[in-house]
Amino acid sequence: MRSRSTRWTAPALGVAAAGWVLSANQALAQPADQTTAAAEEEEEESGPEAGVKRPAGPDERSGHLLLQGRAGYSQPFGGMAAGQPVADTVSGGFAFGANLGIGLSRVTVLEASGSYTLLSAAAGCSDCSGRSLDLGLGFVYHVAQGIAVDPWISYGVGYRRTVFTWPDASAAGPTGTDHVFHGLDVARIALGADFYPAPILGVGVFAELDAGTYLSRPDEGSDPTAYGFFQFGVRLALDPLPRGTRPPAASAGTSPRIAAQATGSQGAARR
Repeated sequence: MRSRSTRWTAPALGVAAAGWVLSANQALAQPADQTTAAAEEEEEESGPEAGVKRPAGPDERSGHLLLQGRAGYSQPFGGMAAGQPVADTVSGGFAFGANLGIGLSRVTVLEASGSYTLLSAAAGCSDCSGRSLDLGLGFVYHVAQGIAVDPWISYGVGYRRTVFTWPDASAAGPTGTDHVFHGLDVARIALGADFYPAPILGVGVFAELDAGTYLSRPDEGSDPTAYGFFQFGVRLALDPLPRGTRPPAASAGTSPRIAAQATGSQGAARR
């Protein structure tokens, strides 16, 4: 028969062993938690770039009205109708126009454009001339925003009215007669870049290719054919709203803890 002390020995040893295991686990876990906290603190203190995700820059294009005036040289090619090459009548000439857009997002603009071209006489037709008016609508994609150099590319469609003048034989002799063509620019592709020396004013260069067909021709019996205009030049860009206005507290690369401290200091100073 076991004594009373022998009966309580086994349970006591079990309780002591469980307590020792529990305290050992807590001792092992505490340094790990402290190490993790110290590492996070060190990451925040090591610099503004350490482990901090850069926030997106402010949207400096959405809702902006953007205006550009442009001038350059336009060269027609293709035909007025089947069997009527435009090169037999006119050559390139001075072109000028304007674009008006509204920002849809930080990189996208909906833009309406128009230009007027004065076409000179071709080499074999000294009494010929021409003029062309085009109106278009399209989208502009900007590669970046908020920087001094702003590259862009655009695509759109448009309406074109072109008047070609060439001599027609008559009883009184050859006289210049206007021939009006109405066409559809099915593709208006342009690209360029603007440099902004001031927040609201930029200067740039552009190149544009317009391609389409004249749907209405003086000789309705003629078959339609493709035409094109290649234009290049310079432009003046206006953005009435300031560019690059980023609040200091939201500047990229600032850690949340440092930003919070800066905000708290500003609030204390106001009080």
